[in-house]
Amino acid sequence: MSFGTGIWSNFSKRSTSLTVSSNKIKQGLLNAGLPFGPATLRKRSSRIKYSPPIGLSTVYPLAYEILELESTQIHKILSRQANELSMEQKEELLVRAEYHNPEVVFKSHFQTNSLDRTQPVYRRYLREKWENHDKMLLMQRLESLHAIPDTLSTLDPRCDVVLRFPHNNVHTTVEPGQLLSSNVTKKPPSLEVVEFDPIPDDLYTVLIVNPDTPDLENDTFSTTLHWALRNVPLSSSDISIDALKLQECPERELVSYLPPVPDKNAPVNRLVVWVFRQNQKELTDSGVTREFFDIRGFVAQHSLTAVGAHIWRSGWDRNVPNVRDMYGLPKGRVFHRVRR
Repeated sequence: MSFGTGIWSNFSKRSTSLTVSSNKIKQGLLNAGLPFGPATLRKRSSRIKYSPPIGLSTVYPLAYEILELESTQIHKILSRQANELSMEQKEELLVRAEYHNPEVVFKSHFQTNSLDRTQPVYRRYLREKWENHDKMLLMQRLESLHAIPDTLSTLDPRCDVVLRFPHNNVHTTVEPGQLLSSNVTKKPPSLEVVEFDPIPDDLYTVLIVNPDTPDLENDTFSTTLHWALRNVPLSSSDISIDALKLQECPERELVSYLPPVPDKNAPVNRLVVWVFRQNQKELTDSGVTREFFDIRGFVAQHSLTAVGAHIWRSGWDRNVPNVRDMYGLPKGRVFHRVRR
């Protein structure tokens, strides 16, 4: 058989994001026998030594032909029954049509940062990757650090929330539960909210709360609202929440960002990021207060649906006084152990 003549090479009705841009990598994916080895091997000596498994040059073209034929049949069903199928059925058929495409499989595993999230098959691969690790890690950190139920009672995560801080112009991804210095968190973070289901241009609310603010009068802890965003539009093609988006529409910032500045000798603070999908069109200003923030009451009042979360920790360090001066905050308290 010959590659490049079937549905997986026809982009008249398929997106060009379903193919690999590199000709060398594409050649390696579509040819079982490579005399000079695959392009993914960087060293020339490794490519020369490479030898494909026995029988691959025979089996691979046959398997490709069978899978491509199945994809062709699915696309015919989509074209004939386009008006009869529901959105969920169309999504599932589009996933089945491209799930075993070698170029799609390669991009889903090795080029995840450049995936076209408007394509159902890429969202399916991203969901599987997220559910196999990142989702479990997030829930483990939220529950072991008691962010659930100290902030909200529970969470059924439906999207991946990626958190980054612009520290020294290096946007590194923050792992849930990571302990960060005050120098890293002195500026507002950027968020990526990756939805795995097809969504219209929905509006989202983002809250960053700290349930570990000492309340000495009541001998307990209170919740402080460190950042609140409202009416933020997100879609499969627009997943970021950053300074640029907020500059374009400043009224989306309900409460300005306040970096964590823990008191000396106080317990490590938990900063919990909650992402909500708004059930009502616009969320209006309802006199939100930063101190003694009631997150459960706020969520109930505005009928918000929690779809994602993140968490990091902050403790006192020698740079905290500098951050306080940067934001015009008073000097922090110093707690001492009281002997009984």
